[in-house]
Amino acid sequence: MLTKEATQQIEANNEIFEYLRGYLDEVCSSIAEKYGLYDSHGCPRKAFVLDTLLKYSCYGCINKVFTQPRKTDSIDKLFLQNHKLAVNLLVEQLRHHLKSAGFKVEEEVKGEYGRLDIIIKPTGTGVIVEIGNTIEIIIEVKTGASFTYAQLFRYLIERPNAVLVLWRVTQRQIIVIDGGKIRGLLLMVMEAALNRGTAILNGYYEECSHNPVRNEPYVIEDAQGLVDDFLSALAETIPSVVETVLDIIRSHLGDIETSQQTMEVENLDH
Repeated sequence: MLTKEATQQIEANNEIFEYLRGYLDEVCSSIAEKYGLYDSHGCPRKAFVLDTLLKYSCYGCINKVFTQPRKTDSIDKLFLQNHKLAVNLLVEQLRHHLKSAGFKVEEEVKGEYGRLDIIIKPTGTGVIVEIGNTIEIIIEVKTGASFTYAQLFRYLIERPNAVLVLWRVTQRQIIVIDGGKIRGLLLMVMEAALNRGTAILNGYYEECSHNPVRNEPYVIEDAQGLVDDFLSALAETIPSVVETVLDIIRSHLGDIETSQQTMEVENLDH
């Protein structure tokens, strides 16, 4: 059971977190307005702005990314299909194993009050698993070799209590990051993004010699080898991803049950 001092510290950190997150959202909106960064629906590209602020420490590079959009932003359809296949298979495997474990799996609608129904939602980058109002698991699917902490931190800034599972298919790696356990780090990450964002808004940057904007398309030199390796890695690792998600759910539900039992004992003592 947490001490009174520890509980107060957590509440204070939560207040600071919410303040910084709101301020950061305003800064990202202002940057989008300054550089004319809007999507096809006329909405500010705040995710792109935040990714850029988190990714680059050089103010000159940040300005170049905002002023020199990529000319070649298309991704080879092979990569897109690999990603789509991984997400589709993962969704079905999660549905099957969660139902086998006794959970009720809903189709992107909320369950009844008091029930730990599970919602599985495919996204543009992976899958989100929600268990009632208690657990949120973000599964980020990476079918290539690259990834950035900037993107992962952005997800956890948006959903600070979530558990993020990074599935690097061809690297055969599964990495788990619990947002609740790195709250202090997320505060530092947001402060860094705010410092960079306010500097950009106020024009405090100088031209640099770096080249953060690359317009050369990625060329697949060995498509057969890429497909063979991807399909093999997919079959090998997807059971481990499902088991990782199940372990996270079991662990969190166990923590909730223990907490409830502790509260019941304390109430009896009083």
